[in-house]
Amino acid sequence: MRSILSGLLDTVLDASVVFSFDRNGYRRHARRFDPKDLDVDLSGKTVLVTGANSGIGKATVRGLALFGARVVMLCRNEARGREAADEVGAQTGSRALEVVSLDVSDLGDVRRVAAALSGEPVDVLVHNAGVLPDRRVTTLDGLELTLATNLVGPYLLTSLLLPALERARGRVVHVSSGGMYTQRLDVAGLFRGGDEPFDGVVQYARTKRALVVLSELLAERLAGNGVTFSAMHPGWADTPAVRTALPRFHAVTKAILRTPSEGADTVVWLAASQVAGGQSGFFWFDRAKAATTPVPRTGETGEERAALRAALAEAAGLDLAAPTAARTGPGRKRRTRGS
Repeated sequence: MRSILSGLLDTVLDASVVFSFDRNGYRRHARRFDPKDLDVDLSGKTVLVTGANSGIGKATVRGLALFGARVVMLCRNEARGREAADEVGAQTGSRALEVVSLDVSDLGDVRRVAAALSGEPVDVLVHNAGVLPDRRVTTLDGLELTLATNLVGPYLLTSLLLPALERARGRVVHVSSGGMYTQRLDVAGLFRGGDEPFDGVVQYARTKRALVVLSELLAERLAGNGVTFSAMHPGWADTPAVRTALPRFHAVTKAILRTPSEGADTVVWLAASQVAGGQSGFFWFDRAKAATTPVPRTGETGEERAALRAALAEAAGLDLAAPTAARTGPGRKRRTRGS
């Protein structure tokens, strides 16, 4: 009877969102975690983490370093990346931390880094880097900054590193956001120019919804190649990005926010645990499979999924028929960054 009542209480609290995404939700969910899942040794494994110098990214680096992985921290600001690597190294005793400068929003930079890292097997690629600007910014590739950072850049990096991931039978983890539940897939809205008023929160949620769909598309298209594609959301975590991009939200919720390590727990689990290996194409929250469209009318059609795939290939300069085959030229004409 007690277990039944506990299960009913969990169902009610999870439906409330607040008491699921917050720190108490994590601690309730953690009661079902099996500690044996992370009884692992990642010595000799290579893990790439974008946005690795703070928040969930840095917590992910710390978690995987504790298991002995060689972690390559892909950071837009190399100096901050080295500061974070020194901090994590002192905490974990790891000497296998490397920092590589990467601006995920710059597709030329993505190609440069992918070329440098593709010569050896990649066991795990964690797409954590993300931005939530309050105004429209256009990248050198002609893309809106949120779209380029949160979606197109990760898609291109995965595509270019796919042979290295296949050699290792590796894993790709996409860090989404609970905010994606508020939006349905809107390819036209994602790639639209500057005609409509820009809403950074909506665009962020759209990119995170599309990232989950992308993870499913990759799992479907590349089934059988040995690579596991996963997406997850970390709940509400107290990170520098939340404090900076959503100051009002942070002010209201700071007393109940998860720690970065609690937010990163499922990322580490997906990257390291044996039980998560091979479970491709699923969306995860607190180490459990989660629905992607619990809110009515947020599902997408097959045509919309195909449109996303075509738009991403065009933006990234890839051959739609073969995600690893880059065309001779960039997907879009590069231009000066501006508002």
